[in-house]
Amino acid sequence: MQTLQISPNILRWAADQCGISLDVLVGLLGTPSKMDDYKAGKLSVAQTETLAQKTHIPFGYFFLETPPAKIERSLPDLRQLPDHAPLSVDFFDTLDDVLRKQQWYQDYLRDRGAQPLSFVGKFAFRSNQAPAVIANDIRKTFNISEQDRLESKDYKAFYNLLSEKAESIGILVFRSGIVKSNTKRGLSFDEFRGFAISDALAPVIFINGKDSQAAWIFTLAHELEHIWLGESGVSDVAANQPNQVNLETYCNRIAAELLTPEREFMPAWEQTPNQYDLLSKKFKVSQLVIARRALDLGKIDWIGYQTIATASKSASKSDGGSPFRSYPIRNSKRLTNAIVANAVNGQTMLREAASLLNIRPETVLELGKRLGIK
Repeated sequence: MQTLQISPNILRWAADQCGISLDVLVGLLGTPSKMDDYKAGKLSVAQTETLAQKTHIPFGYFFLETPPAKIERSLPDLRQLPDHAPLSVDFFDTLDDVLRKQQWYQDYLRDRGAQPLSFVGKFAFRSNQAPAVIANDIRKTFNISEQDRLESKDYKAFYNLLSEKAESIGILVFRSGIVKSNTKRGLSFDEFRGFAISDALAPVIFINGKDSQAAWIFTLAHELEHIWLGESGVSDVAANQPNQVNLETYCNRIAAELLTPEREFMPAWEQTPNQYDLLSKKFKVSQLVIARRALDLGKIDWIGYQTIATASKSASKSDGGSPFRSYPIRNSKRLTNAIVANAVNGQTMLREAASLLNIRPETVLELGKRLGIK
């Protein structure tokens, strides 16, 4: 078996791209006794192919002497957690997939003479606008009231309501815990919680479905602020340390005001202080959102918030059920309907529609039937 000499710098770069250590990378090849040889770049063709397949890095890259030019991020990295994982190949593949879908939808809208959405970039980050003003503008644009929240069964129902309202006004909301349709490539919520792509025609919000279900609603609200401010970016939606002032802090405060208005929250807190479960049920948000609001309003300290945050951190469990239910959620309901309708009506090739939705051509037709598209 011929042994190749792969540059150790390339191996370290490949590990960084995947957000793992060099030891973990070469560990993918098995045979612990040869770990030192692997780290020195002494690999066979078959082993190099294995690394290419498992890291989703092109095979030819492993034969470069130095790492390729750094991949330019299409979105600003706004993550706040000091120990967040590097953005990996899984993230970039997901971003590329979403951008491809967004481009299709932009062309689709232009063909129909769509006009720019007035709420995108309506406010400026540096304008020092009070968070309540922007939160109220979102409520007005969504046509959503306190009664809507009260009538929602729980925070999951309230999340679904907000998501549907966002899509109804033209925002594409994606929620997925995997790369495209590959169930073996799960996204990491330690890496990112969500991202927003501000665009006047087709704004996008992506929510990492691997995050806990309780976290989805705040991530959605947070990314909405990015759209209203006209600021794209990747977020981990962490609570910021006291006295920090930046875009993410501002978005967090607006999101908190949107979900738990101060005029309602303060009396409720005074009546039932530190009763996170009761307040969570009242406002239809997670206990973590309640703790975040209490922190922002000076009702608890940073240590108290961290206690709740640590207890609430967990990965989401799959809802199961029919995959036909998950396709529109994974690909944005609004976008899915547009692509499937175009395919059923012969305006888009079935193969292209399937590629955009990461499903089979025959599945597009079945999905059309289930969505009632004729």
